[in-house]
Amino acid sequence: MFEWSSLDHVSPDESVLPINPGRAGSGYNSSDAWDYYHINSVDKDENGDYLISARDACSIHKINGSDGSILWRLGGKRSSFKLEDGVDFCFQHHARFLTHDEDSVTISLYDNSAHGSESGGGHVVRTARTSSGKILKLNTTSMIASLVQAYYPPDDLLSKSQGSTQVLPTGNVLVNWGSEGAMTEFLPNGTAIFHAYMDSGDLATGVQNYRAFKYDWTGLPNEEPAIAAYTDGGEVMVYVSWNGDTETKIWRFYSDEISLGEVARKGFESVFTFNRSTVSEVHAMAVDGTGDVIGTTRPTIVRPAVYPAVEDASSVMLRIGQQVL
Repeated sequence: MFEWSSLDHVSPDESVLPINPGRAGSGYNSSDAWDYYHINSVDKDENGDYLISARDACSIHKINGSDGSILWRLGGKRSSFKLEDGVDFCFQHHARFLTHDEDSVTISLYDNSAHGSESGGGHVVRTARTSSGKILKLNTTSMIASLVQAYYPPDDLLSKSQGSTQVLPTGNVLVNWGSEGAMTEFLPNGTAIFHAYMDSGDLATGVQNYRAFKYDWTGLPNEEPAIAAYTDGGEVMVYVSWNGDTETKIWRFYSDEISLGEVARKGFESVFTFNRSTVSEVHAMAVDGTGDVIGTTRPTIVRPAVYPAVEDASSVMLRIGQQVL
């Protein structure tokens, strides 16, 4: 339906990286081509025009969705905009349209400010002390680009590849630090409220993440709920859980068809306690917020919480076997 080639519109001399930068993409042969442009994200607006991130040209281009012509360049060697303080970026990822007005556009991007190998091999290029997430406002009348807000890592991360910036419906911003294997959620004013690595210890050096997104999640497990029941001095304790479930509001408990009661689900595992020593078997039903039953456990036998001590270990095993059966 639409195809666009950078070579038809962008001269290779706009690249920030020279031929043979000291790693992949030396340009000496066709199997190791010089990656002068490097498209790493594409977004589309309501007019059908495209926002393209050109990582190795340190530029973002808006192109006409009909004829492919470049409507404007942001950053790089031939920027259409004057860049105010804090706007400058390089080796970026994940450029996204946010808002459109008659004479302005707001976008988000992830500013790597670095290019190279995380292993330390080859030449590393860096343009800032750390990577960052940025929100920029582009006045398309005055052709001035200004910084709305920048989001900097709590621990001075500099990712040489990958990364993303997501503006959440609340106005908070989730920044994924790409090849550094970490992510941070910020308040709109840039205050970090959550920061986590995807691994720790010796494995941390090998964990990377291209994009990270935060969304509401609805968990509907395929497996059946788990249940266990124990008795101690006439009191019966029933434990029930459903790994991954987000929809259960109430657990209802039964012995055969007799209702024993219910408890609200407040965490991963719910506990129901009752005093009916004659009950030998229990099952539970998961009920959602509309009152529908969305899951049922298998019946489980009520087992002793603590088995009495005996000298003959074989008799203990025999008693446990009888309970299981």
